[in-house]
Amino acid sequence: MKRVLAHLHFPRLFEFAFGYVNAPGVYWLPKTPQRLRKIQEILEQNHFDLIISEFEGNAELIPEQITIPRILSTHNVQSHLFWRARKTFPGTWLDRVFLFPEWQKIIHYEKKNYRRYNGILAVSQNDQRTLEKRCPGIPVKLVPNGVDTEYFFPSSSSPVPHTMVYLGNYAYPPNADAVRYFYTRIFPKIRARFPDAKLILIGASPPKELCGEDGVEALGFVEDVRPNVHQAEVMIVPLRTGGGTRLKILDGMAMGKAIVSTTLGAEGLQVIDGENILLADTPDTFAAQVIRIMENAELRQKLEKNGRTLVERLYNWDAIAREAGEWIETFLYQPALLQLQREEMNAQG
Repeated sequence: MKRVLAHLHFPRLFEFAFGYVNAPGVYWLPKTPQRLRKIQEILEQNHFDLIISEFEGNAELIPEQITIPRILSTHNVQSHLFWRARKTFPGTWLDRVFLFPEWQKIIHYEKKNYRRYNGILAVSQNDQRTLEKRCPGIPVKLVPNGVDTEYFFPSSSSPVPHTMVYLGNYAYPPNADAVRYFYTRIFPKIRARFPDAKLILIGASPPKELCGEDGVEALGFVEDVRPNVHQAEVMIVPLRTGGGTRLKILDGMAMGKAIVSTTLGAEGLQVIDGENILLADTPDTFAAQVIRIMENAELRQKLEKNGRTLVERLYNWDAIAREAGEWIETFLYQPALLQLQREEMNAQG
């Protein structure tokens, strides 16, 4: 079959049939012989009570015959990320032709490989519902992302007027798209009101076309983001695609920042528009919300205070880790339950 497809000189079809899906947010680590041997060596040389596989892209690396309790810790649902990315950015005609087949291939990967685990951790209710549908019979525990509220804390100094900040790794396509979208569609509207408005980009690999642009300060990777975030009057999260939940919002709230986000950007977080965040999904409304904060110190201070209160109450790592730990411990002391679960999964095929 490989030879037949190779003779067709259709690389995309060959890649689809025999390779891994090449798409934004999909970063599987194939089960190469070297990786499998290394994992087997570690398992043979050590005793483990529990295995936690971090990131969904590692799911297939777990040996199928293993009997140690296994937890898969997901940060996203990759099939969901892929569908959103392609719907937002249709790409070439080939991308559009292969959209559904490639999406189904990722779903097949999730159904096939996630079944090897006794439990799954999800970071948002949307992810939890999707994983329960993908993997019936496997318990899925919602454990939201959190923040170290002792490390990230509000500054006692006043922010620089009309300054905004975005925080993220721009090698991740949704982050790069977010700042490009903001700079081209939203930033000019804000500068029309405040000509001195400034955008600070924190994180590795900022888009080259934005570096050096008027009103943009691209810092790249910094060891400690806090001093630069504290400078900003507003944190922006103009995301148009992505999944899971946004650590940048939790970090920003912990640092006492007023935040304007798209609805998708704040997805999965128990935020309230107008109380601890402002939400906007069009360039006009996004710019208007940023300008509101810049013009209204009372509103800004309200968002800053309520955001900090929210993360202290719901997203402190100590409380989240305690809840997750209690759930994970149930897999250590219920071997009969795990055996029954394995038998049910095998019966389902």
